[in-house]
Amino acid sequence: MELRAALIGCGGLGKVHTQMVQQVGGMKMAAFCDVDGARAEQFRQEFQGDYATSDPEKIFSDPGINVVYICTHHDTHAEYCIRAARAGKHIMVEKPLALTTEACVEIGQVVEATGVNLMTAFKMRYYALIQKVKELIPNPLVVTMQMMDNRWPDEMWANDPIKGGGNVLSQGVHSCDIMRYVAGSDPVSVYAVGSNFYQKSGVIDNMAAVYRFANGTIGNLVQGDAHCPSHVSKFYLQVFAENKSATLSSRLTTLTYQEKGKDPVIYQDSETGFLEENRDFIGALQAGHPMPIDHRDGLLATLMILQGFKSIETEQPQPILSLLQ
Repeated sequence: MELRAALIGCGGLGKVHTQMVQQVGGMKMAAFCDVDGARAEQFRQEFQGDYATSDPEKIFSDPGINVVYICTHHDTHAEYCIRAARAGKHIMVEKPLALTTEACVEIGQVVEATGVNLMTAFKMRYYALIQKVKELIPNPLVVTMQMMDNRWPDEMWANDPIKGGGNVLSQGVHSCDIMRYVAGSDPVSVYAVGSNFYQKSGVIDNMAAVYRFANGTIGNLVQGDAHCPSHVSKFYLQVFAENKSATLSSRLTTLTYQEKGKDPVIYQDSETGFLEENRDFIGALQAGHPMPIDHRDGLLATLMILQGFKSIETEQPQPILSLLQ
């Protein structure tokens, strides 16, 4: 049976996901919803959907829709995830999962209580060289992740503390998910320093943090929008183990791996993820398998940033994993 999905949020990411759904097959994006009804109708026409609406309730109450894609402003993620889950619909939600710890936990509770599947859209896990690093250094001692963008515009919605939460939260969840994935363990605690240096919205715009993982791995994060460095690029990852290291630069598309006493080995690949995550999502739904990246993954990545903010505020280390217990 072909799955029937609805898209809430007809922006750039919503369009990409719809295109990927068409490429993968096995699911039809049947309905389109946006606060701008005309935009939803444009999507309906472009992708040959069944209907367009500006009212999300029409999506949630439609018994013919069994999957919902949530690609809206971040402050609506929690509400729409909870409403979709209570309506018995499976969910693909863009990151971050939500903007507060309480909202993330509530999403998890509702998803588990209703038995629906939720996948958090962490497409960067699917980068081929991230997978290669996991293969080369399966048990790292230290993982260092840097994601430094050029300064986000003051008027950018994602910079709004209510709608988006700012760069460190919005993009930092990608960084934290990569760190946790490469470390192969859950984060226990964080100590962070940072500030609102220049963004007029008042959000924390740059942060440095140290994480302790349950398996003993150390994580270091530098996240912000002070300036994108041309040498290592916006995305930069280093992974260390005894007598070996791996460095990912050029937006994580160039991997330099070296072991003590041996010449470096260089791997090249490209940025991927959107097609792969949609293929995995649809495949898991069809097969009745667990989600490859679920609500717990989204929760922990978000907590890694939010507890970092709390550490900045209190000037003390903050727990992460124990918040789930």
